[in-house]
Order: sequence, then structure tokens, then C-alpha cells
Amino acid sequence: MCKLICFVVLIHLNLIVGQYDNLTLISKSRTANLEIYQAFADVVLMSFSLPDNTIYVSFKFIASEEALTVFGCVPRNVSIYLKHGAPPVINPDGALFPEDFRNVSRPAIFDVEFQTDREEVYVNITSPDPGVYYAAVFLAYEDPRFKQISQQGLTRSCDAFVDASVYVKQIDKPSIISELQTVKVTGVANSSNYFTIYVPNNVDHAIINVQSSEINRAILRTQARKPPSKTSYILQENIDNYTISAVFWTEPHVWHYIQFEFGPNSGSLSFEVKFLSSRVLTSSSNSSVLLTNKITDVLRYKQYDLARETAARSFTFSYRLGSELQNNVPVAVNITSNDFTVLRFNLRKGTDIGGTLQYILAFKPRITRSGRMITLEEEPEGNIVVGCIQKNSISVPIFPNLCSTPNSTVRSPLILNKTADNSTVLVPYPESGTWYASFKLFCGSCIPCNCSDACEQKFQSCANDCEKSCTANSSCANCFDSCKQSVIKLQECTQCDCDGGCLKKNASDVCNSSIIFDVSSRPCYYGDCGKQGQCLMMVSEGTAYSTCLCSNNYRGYDCSDGSLATPYGMVLLEFLLLILSNIFFLPVTYLAYRRRYYVEAVSYFCIFLSSTFYHACDAGENILSFCLFRLSTLQFADFFSAVLAIWLTLLAMADLPTVQLSILQMAGSIIIAFCVTLNRYALWIFALPSSVGVVIIGVSWYLKYRKYRQKFIISSYLYVKLPIGISVVSVGLIIYGVLQTQANYKYLHSLWHIIMAAGVFFLLPTNDTFQAEVLL
Repeated sequence: MCKLICFVVLIHLNLIVGQYDNLTLISKSRTANLEIYQAFADVVLMSFSLPDNTIYVSFKFIASEEALTVFGCVPRNVSIYLKHGAPPVINPDGALFPEDFRNVSRPAIFDVEFQTDREEVYVNITSPDPGVYYAAVFLAYEDPRFKQISQQGLTRSCDAFVDASVYVKQIDKPSIISELQTVKVTGVANSSNYFTIYVPNNVDHAIINVQSSEINRAILRTQARKPPSKTSYILQENIDNYTISAVFWTEPHVWHYIQFEFGPNSGSLSFEVKFLSSRVLTSSSNSSVLLTNKITDVLRYKQYDLARETAARSFTFSYRLGSELQNNVPVAVNITSNDFTVLRFNLRKGTDIGGTLQYILAFKPRITRSGRMITLEEEPEGNIVVGCIQKNSISVPIFPNLCSTPNSTVRSPLILNKTADNSTVLVPYPESGTWYASFKLFCGSCIPCNCSDACEQKFQSCANDCEKSCTANSSCANCFDSCKQSVIKLQECTQCDCDGGCLKKNASDVCNSSIIFDVSSRPCYYGDCGKQGQCLMMVSEGTAYSTCLCSNNYRGYDCSDGSLATPYGMVLLEFLLLILSNIFFLPVTYLAYRRRYYVEAVSYFCIFLSSTFYHACDAGENILSFCLFRLSTLQFADFFSAVLAIWLTLLAMADLPTVQLSILQMAGSIIIAFCVTLNRYALWIFALPSSVGVVIIGVSWYLKYRKYRQKFIISSYLYVKLPIGISVVSVGLIIYGVLQTQANYKYLHSLWHIIMAAGVFFLLPTNDTFQAEVLL
């Protein structure tokens, strides 16, 4: 496995050039308008393709804002998560991941946060993997409970974007070599020579033999898929002798790079590469022996190449045994404690990375028959299955809960025993390529291996000497096995005869079982998002993926994190407040009827109906909601009725003649309906009829004053009701336009209903409001 150490540095381009000259710009792109992160559906997913032979890459990001109003913009925080091979799996909101997500080796995620101030920010990676990098870009997460509900046109409105540029440094076209080819190298001081060699199937390691005319002149490094560097390699050796031999572990069907880095002095050398396979076929046609650089990991295994079955739904496919696929009947895999099992399958580039890969193991029920009697037996208590899953290499299951490769040991994601008769691991947004799922049965007691470092060194020295001198493939393949047998015969090395971390048992202690497995892909979380979410198929910047859109303030990859969800009692309270507060429009309706404002009475009653049904559909967070019609239709009715009521109330206060009143009422209704349809959220929808209505009141009252030349409005309305009504309405407008947040919406918006109804009570004139008191 590659030793990968990547550095993320935030510096300016002149510092980058100081480290790597001749950077080449290979792509520029710009995101769509960024959204504040509430769910993964809000991110803009960018993709960048890196060419082969790239030794260094620098991703440059610049975030900026475009103002949509006269209020200008202030810098906001932008977050970027960058990952190779597949979209990054993130939780910037702190939501919990499902328990089925396990610690599976994945490419590193690079994250950076900066502001929309047009400052340049860089993410730099040395020896990057070739292929596609995916960047999830979004405005930094904000707690939705405290998000202000702002009215369009009353506050700042800005669009945020990120411009991305990719600069690379590629090595000069490396020389292609072949196995056992003697290659001569003439090195220049303070430079490197690069070579590539293709590793075929059934090859898992190689020996490189170097002969140098001078010592301490160069450093040897190797790496798979990408050029090696000081921080990224699978083998690094100082050429401190005239002749050296080194072993490095390889990946099949992959180009490997070899680097000779020369110091302040030039030099010359020659080398050759010899391929070796540690997989020895046994008498069984599908059984092999995995021979690694560890004496404790020389184990027999059976490998099955799985066949793919694809369904019509996106990201829905499964991998099954050939016989199972042909007969369409589940087939169990029989296993023993003598070996372990490997399942190999391939994920396609682009099309397979947007779902969730699931790897499930379960014991097949043990059934015994006695005549007509069928008995279901339990799995023996001591039987334990350790499962592993790894991309590009086979992991050896180690008792009690480890997975081992030639270069690392990690915790096993799957443990199967009597108390847990099935075990699952989920890999969200898996990378394309060859995957290996392995599992091994352990039974009875385990005596841990205590193989000393001295014995391990003897084994490695023996294996290295054997592989250097062997000629035929068959004799080379037996080196590990023969060396292990010779080492464990030594008195001090008897503890090295191991089987998955335990001392190997006698043949009489071998146990067996049957395993049913499921290796498949589903969109979202098992193809669903539970009761609190909806599984969406998204396409962002040309990349398709699935994600959950949660409701009711639930969060997480599967919408199972209810830490911010509203309790049912509060949902019920919100539902009742927003609906019952509309009852205050019924007395206002009756008041308008009694004062002979019949058109106005109809509008107030329409507010009661439309607002009640709209909030019955919109409130309740999809738990108590009742939608008589589509939400958009109910929302239009609510906004239209509210604006129309404001307009009609202002006309009533103007005390216009019947003809002019009828014309303005009808024309205003048509114009308001058009404007609400055009943009019901804009501030001018309320401001326009209110402003025109106030102007009409001013003109009408001025003309009346000119006509009567004295006060024509009764004092109780002019000095008491009108100021109170204006004050009440002003408080309501402040609440509606400034103070509402997601957390207090149910309280303040209900109060807004009550205040506006109270405002009508004070502002709607009576029959004698405009009678001149002094006229005889």
C-alpha cells in the first residue's frame, strides 16, 4: 500500500513557483451560485481531471460576491472539501454518521475555509493520484434554528461564486522499461531520472537490483500510479553500496514509477526489475496461498471473481457468484478455519461512485434433518468471522478484529459471531477500481502468536535471498513457503507458525461454517432515507450522485440524526398557533360588515380562509400538515389576500366616491394578482400598494379639506384610533420584516396575524368618521 503524505498549504502563487518551476495551467472553471449548507444537496460538486506523470498540483480558489441589491455585500465564509476518486463524505453540520459506516481506508480529504473577499487560496498536493478530484463547495454551515427570515429587498442579497484554477507540474516523459531489462542511468547533479514499468496480473511484488559506480550519490524511490517524491513512496533506499537489492510491493494492472534522485554530485548506475508472485496455486483450482513479507501472514485463501447484475434504478447493482447469477438462487460460501475467502469485484468510473456500497455477511442457518423432523441449530458460540474490505489490495483478516496488508494494519470493519448473526459495512461514494472483500473463520480459543523480530528478520532474509537467486517462476513462488517452513523448525521460532494472528491448530481442531454475503450498491442509505427524508438523484457540474434531503430539522447522511428536530409537542404548538391566530380575522370581518364595508369584509374573510389552509399545509413540519390544495396555490392565495386587504383598507380610509372606489378596487385587484404571481416574496409587493394607497388617502383628504376648509374627520378617529392603528401596524411590520427567525417563527408570525387584525379594527373608518362636525 502506498505511503501517502500530502501537504495542504495556503500560500500565494509566487511561493509555489519558488518550489516548483514551470507550473502549467490545465483548467479553469466557475461554480454556480453557492448555497448555505443545510444538506449535501446544497453543495456544488466540481471535478478536476489530473493527467498522468503529475508530480505536483496546486488548486487555486477565489471566492467572490455579486450584489443584487443596493445594500452591497459583506464577505461570507466558504468551505471546500477536496477528495480524489469520488465525492467527499462530509458532515460540516456535525451530524452523526450511520453506525454502519466503518473505518475503511479511503483517500484523504483536504478541507479549507476562506471568505468571499477575492483573496487567492491554494490547496497543494505533492505526488497526487492521477484521475478525477472532486470538490464539494458551499457557503459555510449556519444553524437553521437561528437563521433570520428576511424579506426580499429589505436586506442584502448577494450571489457567491468560486473560481477554480488547476496548475500542475509534470515530470518529463519517463522512459518505459520491461522486466529483466538492464537499464543504464546517467544522472545529473540535483536532478531526478524517472522510469515506468507495467505490472501484469498475478504479480504482487518485485525486486529491483541496482549496481552503482559510486556510492551515496543517489536515492531510489518507487510508487504505484504516480511519480514518487520525498513524501510519497512505497520504497525508498539510499544507494550506499555498489550493489543493492530491494523488494517493493506492487499492484496488478498498474504502471509503477521508479525514481533515482541524484544529490550535488552526478553519477551513473544500472538496474533491472524482476517480477515475483507470492500467490501459489494449490491442488484446488480456486485456492491460492497468500505469501507476504510477514511470516505470520503466509496463508491459504480462495478467491471468487464476482459477476455484476444491474437494475434499472440509478446506482443500483449487485455482485454475485456466477452460479448464483445463473440460477437466481442464493448460494452460500463454505468456509473453514484453514483458509480465508476473497471476493473481487470492480466499480466503474463515474457511473458507480454516486451511491453507497454495502458489504454484508451473515451465517447460513444450520439445518439438520432426522426423518421428517427439521431442526434449526445455532451457530457454535466460538465461531467468529472477521471481515475486511480494501481497494487495490487484499487484506488478511487477523484475530480478533484486525485487517493486515503488507504496509498497514487497521481495525476490521466487520465482526460476525453468534450474538451478531449478520454484520454490515457501508462505503458511501466508493472510488472506482478493483475492490477486495475478504473474511476468515476463527473458532475455539486463540493462542496469540509471539513471533520475535529476530525470527521475522530471518524469514525476510531467507525469502529475499531465495527470490534473488531463483530463475523459474515456480521456484520463486515457493520461496516464502519454503523459508517459513525452515524458520518455524527453529526452536526459538515455533511461535511463528500462525493462522490469522493465532497459532496454527491441529487438523482435528479445524471448524467450518457457511456464509451468505451481499456486495451491492444502493442510492442513499439502503436505497431510502427513512421516514424523515427523501432520496434524490442529483447532477452537479456533470457529476451524478444520490443524497438524502431531510425534513423536520433531521440531519445526517440517512436523516437519522434528530438532535435538532422539533419535539412533537412543539410541532403541535406551532401548528395550532399559526392556524388559530387567524381566528382574529373573523371579528374584523364582522366589524367590516357592520360598518357596511362589504368588499373589505369579503377580503378579511378570505385572509382567514387562505392563511388558515396555507399554514395547515406549511406548518407542522410534514408531521401534522394538511394540504387541501398544492402548497404553491395556497401560498398564492395567502399572499394575494393579505396584499389585497391592505389595499382595500387604505381605499376605505380615503373615503372615495363610489365610482372612483369601484375602479380602484377592481384595477388594484388585477394588478396585485399579477404582481404576486410575478414575485410574491419581494418587498415591493407590499410597498407598492401601501405607498399608492397612502398617496390616495393624502390626495383625498386634501381635496376634502379644500372643499370644507375645516376639520372634516371626527376627533376620536383622528387623534385616537388613527395613531393607535398606525403604531400597531408599524410594530407588526417590524416583526414581519426584521425580527422573525426559524426558531421564533411560530410565535412572531402568529402575533403578526393578531396585530394586523387589531390594526384593521383601529384603522377601518366608521359610518360617521368623515362627517364634518361644524357644517349645518
